[in-house]
Amino acid sequence: MPVSNPLRIFLLAAIFTTAFLGAEAQFDTSYVKTRIRRCSDSLAHGFKTRNWELFARYSNPAMIGTMGGKTEFINYLSQTFALVPDSAWKVYEPGKVLQIVKTGSDFQSIIELRSVIEWQGRRITSTSHLIGQSWDGGSFWTFFDSQNDAKAAKQIKPDISSELIIPGKMEKVEPILPPFPLKPATAPATGNKKATGKPKSN
Repeated sequence: MPVSNPLRIFLLAAIFTTAFLGAEAQFDTSYVKTRIRRCSDSLAHGFKTRNWELFARYSNPAMIGTMGGKTEFINYLSQTFALVPDSAWKVYEPGKVLQIVKTGSDFQSIIELRSVIEWQGRRITSTSHLIGQSWDGGSFWTFFDSQNDAKAAKQIKPDISSELIIPGKMEKVEPILPPFPLKPATAPATGNKKATGKPKSN
């Protein structure tokens, strides 16, 4: 049975509307990912430069609350990381955005956090995962370390979406080897050396 002209027009309109909405959703996802990366970059910059005010700005308020508030949070960070020299941190940077979930009241996400620290004769290379949250449609994000454990994360933020899948932590610990192999120490010579060569003539 041939499709009538009015029905054909309606179907075409539905197809174009669906395509448009799909493209718009894809554009929004791209925008949100960009904002996650920029905000997480700011968090990492605050950590690497020991700018704890900046780090706190991009830290999740729920986590700051568990520490007793912003002042206590900053004091804790300052005292804890004063024990580790700045030069020990070789890498501290966000990685891939693994997941974005839109709930009824916010956006939530999971993003990798890569770090390399060389300290006390060891190199620790790890990939952990931050949980991000945005209340303004995905423009501004705050984060906290998931501890790679859903139960631990829910203690900080009970309303974490059940759709978020927190991967396990990847970590490698290895000794720091000297840049060049050490040469074995040469034993000192013992005894008197015999004179060699011809005796001088008078």
